[in-house]
Amino acid sequence: MNELFIIAPIATVILIGRMLGASGAVSPQTFRETNKILYWISIPALLLRLTARADFDALGGWNLFFAVYGTYFSLPFLAWGLGRLFKEERKRLAISALTSMRSNQVFMGIPAVSIAMGNPGLEALSLFLAMSLVGYHVISIASSQLVLSKGLSWRSLLGTTSNVVRNPMVLACLAGILCSSLGLRQFPGWIDTTLKVLGDIGTGLALLALGANIKIVSLKGLFRSTWRDCTVKLCLHPMILFLIFSLLPVERTMMQVVVFCSAMPVAVNSLVVAQGMGMDEHYASELIAVSTTLSVFTLPIWIRILGI
Repeated sequence: MNELFIIAPIATVILIGRMLGASGAVSPQTFRETNKILYWISIPALLLRLTARADFDALGGWNLFFAVYGTYFSLPFLAWGLGRLFKEERKRLAISALTSMRSNQVFMGIPAVSIAMGNPGLEALSLFLAMSLVGYHVISIASSQLVLSKGLSWRSLLGTTSNVVRNPMVLACLAGILCSSLGLRQFPGWIDTTLKVLGDIGTGLALLALGANIKIVSLKGLFRSTWRDCTVKLCLHPMILFLIFSLLPVERTMMQVVVFCSAMPVAVNSLVVAQGMGMDEHYASELIAVSTTLSVFTLPIWIRILGI
């Protein structure tokens, strides 16, 4: 029953956000502005504070790197291959490749890990994000472009990399790594408190905004069109990582956090990427909605498997 008590607050806050958005009590514009605060201020502040404090010896050598990036490189090809078997058209195949590895590890992962595992989990998560965020963006976008255009150009790849390194969450992680490497693991009191206050804003607001952005007309109909990619994201992604960690072990808390985050639904910002690259944005929005809804049922299973 412990896993149900862990997921219940997350599901409840998402549901409240859904009700607020559906009733019009809070306008869509308010949630859009809220997302900007989370994206540019609150979550970067949290990541900077946690990453600076993190002990990078806990990364477990190269095992974590090989496990995470091995999964990142293999999942788009797996999703693409399954889509080809079902004769999906190219724009939808590109969405399959893009979303196969893009977990909602920030707007849903950070609150979920905070509730489920507390500070030890958040510290492990900050290490994981610091190590993986750049590859997460570059590999997912490059693989979807490869499917969409049947090739990669240096211009587009450089453009993607340029956008990633300007991402405030990536910059916050890099700044935290720099502070940690220089021995500045504890900020002066007033700076540390400021970062903590800004970071604490994000947990509830991120889940409320996520709920408000979910739009479901017919879950049964949407599931028929998205079941394959939902299975890849919610089941195969964490399963592959879990199996790799049995061969390349890392510290237990780190393993739990990485697999738990990989079991999160499709990242909301995948819709923005789909729109910008000319992919099937309608399918991307359906996949985000259905995977988020189904994760309420799949996450408790992974919590039980991982022993959180």
